[in-house]
Amino acid sequence: MKRPTGVTIIAVLTFFGAAILALGSIALFFVAIMEMTGRDAGDPVSRAIVGMGVAGGFSLFVLAGVGGCLAIGVLKLQEWARVVSIASIVAAIGCTILSLFAFRGFVVIPVVPSILCHLLVMATTVWMLGYLLRLRVKQAFSPVSA
Repeated sequence: MKRPTGVTIIAVLTFFGAAILALGSIALFFVAIMEMTGRDAGDPVSRAIVGMGVAGGFSLFVLAGVGGCLAIGVLKLQEWARVVSIASIVAAIGCTILSLFAFRGFVVIPVVPSILCHLLVMATTVWMLGYLLRLRVKQAFSPVSA
């Protein structure tokens, strides 16, 4: 069975998410390096920032790798990738709803762009979830059709 176009779109979006995670990882490592080489590198606060930068950068790097592997699995129509994608999308919907309310107290983040970005993420994830749950797409991921 030929790969459905929506599956390719989902894989590209997953690669895009993995790239954003990788860039975030690089940024956190950069912050850690800046704190290690700064004038106040021996201060306890600086050491804490270095630790958070390294831990966060490593975590995002691992998540970027997982996202890249997941996107490859989706492109290859692996059943495990469909199941993990569905679970990840459900988790993303939950995190998006949580962050919509959690970041209301920050005055640095403008309300209207924040809500618009959250709605865009929600619309995309709901479409992805609905698409992956279609019978035709499920059949495309089954070992018999591949």
